[in-house]
Amino acid sequence: MSDIIEKIAYCVEFGKIDQKSPYPPNMRGELGADELTKQAIEEGIDPDEILNKGMVVGMDKVGQKFSENKVFVPQMLMSAKAMSSAMVHIKPFFQAGTVKRKGVFVLGTVHGDLHDIGKILSA
Repeated sequence: MSDIIEKIAYCVEFGKIDQKSPYPPNMRGELGADELTKQAIEEGIDPDEILNKGMVVGMDKVGQKFSENKVFVPQMLMSAKAMSSAMVHIKPFFQAGTVKRKGVFVLGTVHGDLHDIGKILSA
């Protein structure tokens, strides 16, 4: 896996949204999921790879930590925000059809709910 993909996964896992974001404190001033995803797209990395090997891996890790009571809802929300900020850059590739789709499915959530991430991925 490329270094930038690993960095995206790490940013999503720890809720690092962008360079201006002060959270987490140990990453202050570093690039976040937003900038790294944009950079990965500019470098020609496949959006599907960014999603599956970067963002989803980060969310899986934070989800596992949540199930083990190692992190709590605020950390989950920060991870969700980091992923949402990164999705802005790859969503157009999915909507334009440049990324191969596996099928069609229908989802629904309350607008703005933490669980709308899965819905956003498919929209």
